[in-house]
Amino acid sequence: MWTESNYQDRAVKDICYNCGSKTAKKSYSFFKRMEYLTGGKSLEKVLCSVWYLDGVPAAFFYANKSRNHVRLIEIAVKKDLQGKGIGRKILFRLLSLMKEHRMDTLTFRTPINEQAQFFWLKMGARITGMKGDDYEMELKIKI
Repeated sequence: MWTESNYQDRAVKDICYNCGSKTAKKSYSFFKRMEYLTGGKSLEKVLCSVWYLDGVPAAFFYANKSRNHVRLIEIAVKKDLQGKGIGRKILFRLLSLMKEHRMDTLTFRTPINEQAQFFWLKMGARITGMKGDDYEMELKIKI
């Protein structure tokens, strides 16, 4: 059975270290750094959802709200659960939250050489540029 919660540090760390992405491990370090720098207030401007399968952390997204868009920092699914539609399911949850906040643009970066870019292109995202070894991408939604 699937359940959902807000940011839970231990669960997010578990997912980041067991999803098979080096980028996710770096993202977890970013979350910890932001929490430290803001004295724990960084989550006030964050959209985050952690998903559990039968009580075990399985997937999450973490995104920062800006004035005119949402910046996705990480979406991750544990490696043994990938390819089963979970990433798409939690992305739709993020898009639903964006609609509630009246925000129609999701921006993010994805490594050029990872499978994630194909997921995003299928979801309707477009490449807006390159930064280092990453594509800058954008996904527009109707609100």
